[in-house]
Amino acid sequence: MIELLQSIVRRWPFARAMAAREMKGITKGSVLGVAWLVFRPFVQVAAYVTIVTYVFGARLGPAAGPYDYALFVLSGLFAWQVLQRALEESTSLIRDRMEILKQVVYPIETLPITTFLISSIGPAVILIVYLCLAVLGGKLRVSIVLLPIPLAMLLLLNLGLSWIFMVIGVILKDLKEIISVLLGLTIYLSPVLISPAMVSPRIWNLILLNPISHVIITFRDVFDGTFHPLSWVIFATGMLISLGLGAFVITRARVAINEYI
Repeated sequence: MIELLQSIVRRWPFARAMAAREMKGITKGSVLGVAWLVFRPFVQVAAYVTIVTYVFGARLGPAAGPYDYALFVLSGLFAWQVLQRALEESTSLIRDRMEILKQVVYPIETLPITTFLISSIGPAVILIVYLCLAVLGGKLRVSIVLLPIPLAMLLLLNLGLSWIFMVIGVILKDLKEIISVLLGLTIYLSPVLISPAMVSPRIWNLILLNPISHVIITFRDVFDGTFHPLSWVIFATGMLISLGLGAFVITRARVAINEYI
């Protein structure tokens, strides 16, 4: 695991260059080009928050207004999209790059980093929108300076899970659809849209059985200035397990992958 992380650090310029290359390919022939990568998530977030907050009238509690719930949703969507985009894209990382991998000696452990650099634009837009609204509403907490801590933990969690899924995805073509459907369903069983005040204690305890819920809660701790130690412990434990297991899988799968391609 340490060797793989050191390899990623050494090859950071390579991963960044490959991300720039793939981004040009994605926006090639487009009128707005890279601007679409910013404009599209901005419109999606604005529409989502407006519909959920004003059309469905969701509230955090009797004293909370639509503005508070908008910030609540944005703070959950940020971490959720970082996780969702990484896991969905990881399933086809090797399969979609077969031609390149056949031609050159490619450090496949860097593939999740390349994809993350591209897919992070959407979550970054969500974070910027949240910060702007929080500043305008006077709700920005000092604890926001601790954001790099859960973000680093989430990146390591994504890295470990991506190593696992990219190997499985070589054999199982349907893995991307399976992951997409599961994540699409579990968003309604996580604190992205739901707070303890909206449901009964029994339902909330069921929501806490979802490991992703604790990822969302730790980010909300930073955004809201709260602290849930159990969620931090579960998040950190999951990160270490996924990173260790992912390192084990990707290290021992290199030979099999080379034979497969």
